Amino acid sequence: MNIDRKIATRQSYGEKLAELGKTNKNIVVFDADLSEATKTSIFAKQFPDRFFDIGIAEQDMISTAAGISTFGKIAFASTFAMFATRKSI
Repeated sequence: MNIDRKIATRQSYGEKLAELGKTNKNIVVFDADLSEATKTSIFAKQFPDRFFDIGIAEQDMISTAAGISTFGKIAFASTFAMFATRKSI
C-alpha cells in the first residue's frame, strides 16, 4: 500500500475488499444499487458469485447481511449513511 497515493476513501474501500476477497473465501459483499459509487464494483468484477446487489432496499440488505453472517460468512453491507439510517431503522 502506497501511503503517498491520495485517493478517495471509497476507492480504498473497494480496492481493499477485493484484496481481502482473494485471501478469504468467506467474504461476501452486499450493495444497495450503488456499487459504482461505493466502489464495491471492484469486488463484484472479481467475485461475482460473492457479490449481491440488493437494490434500493437498505433495510433488507442489512437484515440479509446479518442473516448470512450466522452461517460463517463475513458480510460487508455498503450504502450511503443517509440511506442506511433513514430506511433501516
